[in-house]
Amino acid sequence: MIEPRIVRAFTVFAVLFGVIAMIMAMNPIAGARAESVYTVRDIAVDSSAASSADARAIALAQGQRAAFDRLLRRLVLSDDLVLLPNFEDGMIAQVVDGYIIDKERLSSTRYRAVLIVDFNKGRVRKLLRQRRIRFAETISKDVLVVPVYDDGAGDVLWQELGDWRTAWLSRPAIEGLVPFILPLGDVMDMGAVSVAEALAPVREPLLALAERYGSEEVVVVAASLQLPAAELEEPAPSDLTAELDVADGVSQEAGNAAEQAAPAGDLPTARHVRGPVEGAILQLTVHRIGVAGEQTVRELLRGSPGESKADLLGRAVGRVVAQVEGSWKQANMLRFGRENKLRIIVPLTGLSDWVEMRRRLSELAVVVTVDLAALSRDQAEVLLHYLGETEQLMLGLEQSDLALVFQARGWVLQTENTGATQQQGGKNL
Repeated sequence: MIEPRIVRAFTVFAVLFGVIAMIMAMNPIAGARAESVYTVRDIAVDSSAASSADARAIALAQGQRAAFDRLLRRLVLSDDLVLLPNFEDGMIAQVVDGYIIDKERLSSTRYRAVLIVDFNKGRVRKLLRQRRIRFAETISKDVLVVPVYDDGAGDVLWQELGDWRTAWLSRPAIEGLVPFILPLGDVMDMGAVSVAEALAPVREPLLALAERYGSEEVVVVAASLQLPAAELEEPAPSDLTAELDVADGVSQEAGNAAEQAAPAGDLPTARHVRGPVEGAILQLTVHRIGVAGEQTVRELLRGSPGESKADLLGRAVGRVVAQVEGSWKQANMLRFGRENKLRIIVPLTGLSDWVEMRRRLSELAVVVTVDLAALSRDQAEVLLHYLGETEQLMLGLEQSDLALVFQARGWVLQTENTGATQQQGGKNL
């Protein structure tokens, strides 16, 4: 039974909460937009027709379709992308909440613009669930990429604009659930991690480097470009590529299998590669170091006919990104058939704390509802309904700088001190 003191406090806080909620609803901040995983930016459209009005209608429909395709690639597990039907324009329009038009230019027969499209979370979820398509929504914290490159002259880590670093800088704008950042490569970075420490990899200096950029996970991506000796018989393509399936959940065993399929010792001594790279072999070694542990995956890519070195390295970047994002989606896949609940305590210093914490909890992809059980001056008792297991809930909380700690009074929600405010500005990819 709730104590009368708590009941009175709850009543006062409830009234104040209602007043604040009403004020916030009546006075939204001008120009502020609630960016979410269901917002797709920078959709360029260009269409021509008999009139500007027809061209505009065609361009907007094409833009919504392009944005929806990009959203699906962001959310859906790569294994399930082939299961997606060809959605009609009318169905896509039904899941669009709205859009913003930027850089609009039109003539009597042509329409050009850049769109920001907002999709309705509930409708998209329903659409995918009806078709039994697996997907994830949780956005990861920044992952620091440390590129090491060897084109025949030896491993190089800190460089001005080497081929491998340039390939990462040239990567298209952030589209997925995992944002990647690149170190500046300044004097402090050079002193923090050596080439040998990156390749080993040595956990402590790499995590210290990540902390400098407000990250808790590092991906060391070592690329070595080699050409087979002219006198050697060309191996079968399957032996050269040892292409791993970097779809969701690549395993360490898969990486070892690739090494056995085409061991590095079978390759001749590396030499500097210039110009086209047909027949060249790019050996990728991806070390992931973070709070959850370490993982190493290796893969070999073969240069295709007519492919330039820049194109091959760009393809390698895409493989690494698919591997990291695939593992992330697999770990954060929404499991709608497994709904659980957990009673937690949220420490408070005032009503504004509760308003902010409720917002942050409600925005978590795995959280279904946030039910307030009791409210006092210094804490709130909350019943969380969430999808999946407790480990997945904790992983989602970590991405919002929150943590669940078990104490004598039960599960307590705490704000983590991640050091994100000390970030010194890495290069976003």
